[in-house]
Amino acid sequence: MRRLIIILAAVFLLFLGSGKAYAESLDYGGESLYEAVPDSAREILDDKGITPENSGAAGLTFGEVLKEIWELVKNEAVKPLKLFCSLCGVILLCVLAESLSQTGDLKGVFSVVGVLCGAGIVAAAVNDVLGETLGVLSEAANFALIFIPVFTGIVAVLGHVSTASAVNSAVLAATQLFSQLAVNFLAPLCGAILGVSVAGAAHPQLKLDKMGEVIKKFVVWGLTLIMTIFMSVLSTQTLVTASADNTAIKTAKFMVSQGVPFVGGTISDAVNTVGGGLAMLKSSVGSYGILAAAAIILPTLVSLTCYRLSLFCAQSTAEMFGLKELAALFKSCCSVMTIILSVTVCFLLLNTLAVFLMLAITGTV
Repeated sequence: MRRLIIILAAVFLLFLGSGKAYAESLDYGGESLYEAVPDSAREILDDKGITPENSGAAGLTFGEVLKEIWELVKNEAVKPLKLFCSLCGVILLCVLAESLSQTGDLKGVFSVVGVLCGAGIVAAAVNDVLGETLGVLSEAANFALIFIPVFTGIVAVLGHVSTASAVNSAVLAATQLFSQLAVNFLAPLCGAILGVSVAGAAHPQLKLDKMGEVIKKFVVWGLTLIMTIFMSVLSTQTLVTASADNTAIKTAKFMVSQGVPFVGGTISDAVNTVGGGLAMLKSSVGSYGILAAAAIILPTLVSLTCYRLSLFCAQSTAEMFGLKELAALFKSCCSVMTIILSVTVCFLLLNTLAVFLMLAITGTV
């Protein structure tokens, strides 16, 4: 009887093999995860040799990351710089027209014409940025719909079933919520702010220049509240479910180790070996998801930041020349860019923080 048990244990160990080989042989959806990354982001990851299986994130250095960000800044700053030059041209023409005019009525006409010219240039830029941002957020949401189930599936195989289920449901629900908010409310909201800002700048007596700033503060505070509630609920659920999962895992390992005669400890060690390989796969897939999300969204974040900076410089230039109407218009446009930037940052943090939390709390089998 003892020999039979030993033979069965040996067959069991030979079947499992090494934990790393077993983990690499699993069909966990790595191909679909790789294909879910957009082409532009996939080129960045492939250039660095990062795949879902090879833990390529471990080979990255701080200097390489800064170099990539600097390259993004140089590539994405071209259009914002052209926008700033165009707005500076409008400012100089308004200053020249006001210096040549003799009557107050004529100055008012030049002021309205300058505001309308600036509004047309800025509206075209905001429309391009908004369309690009919504497209990127849609791509990021589609990637999250593939990545989150794959990642939480690996975590569930490691024994953290309750934690994986809680994170999977919360993150997917939040991702869809942000996607719907961005698609259905971001574009109309930005258009409304621009329209009100142009009307207030063209007719200063309406006193509408502060409305864009008020809406921006309301949106930013709302996003902060949503993210705070989401992370608080997710952290609490994850900590509670992780404790329950760890207790269940330790109980099962103890029962196997003590309850199975002669080879219980060997089986427990074999499970630990397989669990170590799965834990390596979990870390690799998790880091790949974080880097892929950053590669998808980071170029848009850099572009939005550059546009925000160019509008702020245009606002400062208009204030320097005493063009209050144009300065108020550019300030409202800065508020629009801030809203778009806030939504994009929240969308990125939504996925990366959840993955960070899972990697930190869940261990091996």
